[in-house]
Amino acid sequence: MPAKRILVGVDDSKESRKALTFAIELGQALNAQVIACHAIGKLTRTSEGELTTLQSYRASIVQAFEEEWCLPLDESGLRSQKITVDGNPVSSLLIIAEEEQADLLILGSRRHTIDSFLGSTSHQLIEHSPIPVLVVPPKSS
Repeated sequence: MPAKRILVGVDDSKESRKALTFAIELGQALNAQVIACHAIGKLTRTSEGELTTLQSYRASIVQAFEEEWCLPLDESGLRSQKITVDGNPVSSLLIIAEEEQADLLILGSRRHTIDSFLGSTSHQLIEHSPIPVLVVPPKSS
């Protein structure tokens, strides 16, 4: 069955931008809806790299997600949706995938170490997701 609802995890990383670009291209090829999701943890880093609490920084994260990080999705002309949730990225993406009846989950991989092909979020989602997970690598081979 072709994917008609694609869920993509989005944050402010270059890996996430690659995943979003891939999701948009696949969405265009399949005439699918793309749902961008960002999970806001309890702590986050400011643009200066300092840790701050969720409440003091939440509004600026939501604004950046909706207006900057998802701009390529807005410009694509695809049927789309943007969702921000509070919580752990893994559990949040799994919940949103179920609630939105997504057919495919796409995310970027950061490759934290030379021995690791997947980041912990990618790895956990592959292990626990009831739908297919496509991981976009950080570099083209």
